[in-house]
Amino acid sequence: MNSKQQPDWWRYSATSWQQLLELLSELEPTTVGQCANKASWQLLGVGDTNTNFKLSLAHQDYFVQLVDQAKLEQLPSGEYASQTRLVSENPALSKWLPKCLLDTEVMRVSTWLDAKPTINQDFNNPDLVGELIRLLSELHHSELSLPELDIKKHLAKYYEIARANKNADPLRLEALYEQGQKLTGYFVASHSCHNDISPGNLLSGHQIFLVDWEYAAKSDPLFELAGIIFNFDLSDQQEKELVTEYRKQSGIKVDLDKLEAMKDLYRIISELWYTENEQSCRNLGK
Repeated sequence: MNSKQQPDWWRYSATSWQQLLELLSELEPTTVGQCANKASWQLLGVGDTNTNFKLSLAHQDYFVQLVDQAKLEQLPSGEYASQTRLVSENPALSKWLPKCLLDTEVMRVSTWLDAKPTINQDFNNPDLVGELIRLLSELHHSELSLPELDIKKHLAKYYEIARANKNADPLRLEALYEQGQKLTGYFVASHSCHNDISPGNLLSGHQIFLVDWEYAAKSDPLFELAGIIFNFDLSDQQEKELVTEYRKQSGIKVDLDKLEAMKDLYRIISELWYTENEQSCRNLGK
């Protein structure tokens, strides 16, 4: 294989192809040629700003995430930062991440995990909840060099993008935005947070793993909790146990009125996101 030339089917940047080959030439020099075989690539899904693959070579499987440069404005900082490697190199957090092999502005490569997405029922397991809270406690108390999430700008950005959907109800969007603006007053960006803990990002195998750190930012830990409650559709009892364990382990105050406000704010942002991505979601479902 001519390592200078990407295959015809590669629709991503030439830079990402070269970076991948350079990495694999070091890791698997005898099998790097298999990288050009499209059959070695399994599409896992498309995220907000990326496309995810499982790359299977002779000796090792890899997780490869390719960044969509056109959607980077959705990130808290408005640009991609190599945050996965930043977090994976933190001694207190590294055990909850797969080994990061490459993290650049165009792609991310890590070792493959034999793990599955967590689901609502997993939150009935006190061991899993306890481990998740240990992770959150370490994360929220860590001093990571992350961008600060400006929640007002974040909300406004999603509102403007959602309005571009011609099928959306403009009155509904305006009502959501006005409600969200009132709730942003509760938000305080005070701790390092992941900001996108969802079934596809919280994986469970012999332990739990947290992946996709592209939304990581200095944020509000109660907004983080609200995201978990919303994304996993936790019952009142599951939510109570999560909050009780978080209070106990993290030492961070949980104001229940503020948590309710953060749940509403997270729901509004999620609805705006869905409106924005509605057509893409429909296409993926076909």
